[in-house]
Amino acid sequence: MIGLVFAGGFVFFWVKGYFRKAMVGPLVSLFLLGALQGAVGWIMVASGLTGDAVYVKPTRLALHFILALGLLSYTFWFALQLLVPASAKEAQPRYRPALLCLLSLLVLQLLYGALMAGHKAANVAATWPTINGDWVPASLFKEDPFLLNFIDNTILVHFIHRGLAYLLALGVLVFGTRLWRQATSPLLRKAALLAVALVLGQVLLGILTVLASSGIQAGQWGGFEWLAQIHQLTGMLFLLSLVSLLYLMRV
Repeated sequence: MIGLVFAGGFVFFWVKGYFRKAMVGPLVSLFLLGALQGAVGWIMVASGLTGDAVYVKPTRLALHFILALGLLSYTFWFALQLLVPASAKEAQPRYRPALLCLLSLLVLQLLYGALMAGHKAANVAATWPTINGDWVPASLFKEDPFLLNFIDNTILVHFIHRGLAYLLALGVLVFGTRLWRQATSPLLRKAALLAVALVLGQVLLGILTVLASSGIQAGQWGGFEWLAQIHQLTGMLFLLSLVSLLYLMRV
């Protein structure tokens, strides 16, 4: 599948006349990132082929997921370089540090989203706004050693994923509305509003997914599974919206 994507991209850029010497570097980078993603994917799958293991290790799933999003973001950045005219960009040095902080927070959130999926941690607390009736569960640090809680304790993984979602929603809401008021580029203003809309929609989808997890039935595809897939897709689109903002603010 990865090979077909790269072959299709090669043909597209050749037909469009974009395949010049300057494009060789980015295309080689895309190939190397794709190869790395494939290697990590095999390591992830191999973790589920030993002993009585049924599911891959959540940490390897998270690494595979975040590398896939890195490849997606680089591809999107490459496409923006080809398609977005320089006139659509607008320097906003005041807002760039805040955007970089939001992107870093989002990367951490996406890692915890993958851990949520890997541990199937949605239904350990199919309640909202509390976590099984508690705002701060008592079992957040029940594992030993202490640091193991941050990747293996499903309640703590769930708690962190929720908390990061609230922080991101608040941060993007404030950032996006202020940038929308300050920017003069129509494309940058639209991108700011899109990021706000996506983060709010993503939080809503996350809440609905958690609530729907109480109805999970083994071997059946239902409302939870649909919501979980849409939640993941919206997360990817939200990431790309922040990447587009970073590109449009880079002059």
